Formats: sequence, C-alpha cells, structure tokens
Amino acid sequence: MIGIPVKVKNVSIYPYLGIGPIGPVVEPVLTGASGTYSIGTLITSVFYNLNLTGGKTTGKLGVHQKYIAMGEYEDGGMFTTVWMYCTEADTTPEFGRTINMIGQGNEEAGVADAAISIPKYIKLGPLTNITATLFFPSPAIGQMTLIENGVGNIIGTKVGTPHEMGVEVISGTRVNRLSAGMHNIMITGKTKDGQTYTLGNTTVVGAGEPAVFLKLFNTSH
Repeated sequence: MIGIPVKVKNVSIYPYLGIGPIGPVVEPVLTGASGTYSIGTLITSVFYNLNLTGGKTTGKLGVHQKYIAMGEYEDGGMFTTVWMYCTEADTTPEFGRTINMIGQGNEEAGVADAAISIPKYIKLGPLTNITATLFFPSPAIGQMTLIENGVGNIIGTKVGTPHEMGVEVISGTRVNRLSAGMHNIMITGKTKDGQTYTLGNTTVVGAGEPAVFLKLFNTSH
C-alpha cells in the first residue's frame, strides 16, 4: 500500500542515541516544524517518510544520522515515529526509513511504547477473530490493516472518569507494524457468545506483546 502523506505540526526532532526512549537530558535539534508524515507498505516492508519545513533550529542535523520525531496531527492527535535516517539536512529536512517486518524483533517497540504509558487495566471478556484497521485522517483517504485473526480481551482501565475501554491483542497476524501513538483505529472481534464487538477511534498505547488499544476520552481522537 502506498503511503498517503498526512499533515503534521509542532514537530520536534531528537537525536536517537540507541539507548531507548527520549529522556529529559536529550535536547531537540529542531522544534515547531510542520510538514507531512507517511507510512507505506510493500509486501513485507514498511516505509516511513517525514518531510518538514519551518520551525526553530536548536542544533545541527546530519545526513544519515538517526533521529526520532514527536509532534501532532492536524486534529491534535500526538504521534511518535520510529527512529529514521536524515536524508536531507537543509532548510527542508527529510527523514526516512524502510523496515522489513520479517526477522524484525522488538527493535523499535521500547522507543515507541515509551511515548504513551499503559495504564493498569482489567480484562472484561475474551475476543477472537480480532481485526485492527488504521484509518488515515482527513484529508487523506485510505486505510491499513494492522492485525488480522487476533485473539485477546476486551479491557477497561482500573481508574479514571470515565473508565477507558479498549482491547488487548495477545496473538494474531501483524499485517503491518504497530507504533505507540497510532490513532483512529477500528477494532472488531467476536465475543464468547459469537456477537460482533466493535470499538472505534482507538489509540495504540502498547505496540509490544500484547498489543494494547484504548479509546482515550481525554484526547481529541
């Protein structure tokens, strides 16, 4: 599937040090930038591309150096990228990376998952035949299947008003790679009674095993 660029704003670029999530001692080299972010797939490969303009430069970008981006979609939803290479370091910097999903471990899982904490939750009931589909926000048109034939549970957070509902996926076929912060995801599955369960507008808060999706009431998505 060809990646459809979506507009992003308030983007900050951090050096990737190869030691896990961004910490408070790591300063951004670029802040307040805007541009487009896209994720595409081809057979077993996932392509990430980020093109930026504007912003305030607080450091120097280096071509072929590794960076992580954090920012917002146009609707205010937050995102964090996997680490990417800088391919252009001028006034319109570009970043990209291709990941082959075959043979990949949890190389990025620790970095991506650190962007959003996973709240404590309880299991409310089992689900089978789980499908998770990412819908690209307007004005992009399209969707991307993330998980097929999954098995897991309907979940709810232990605290909060209202409690946040979601789904944990313990096993299944990961058709495309997950990253914490992905949002506008539809989850469907079958309950133990054979009824269809549907939960829309969820966000990936855990991209590892299990994958955890929550409908976050305190956000705009």
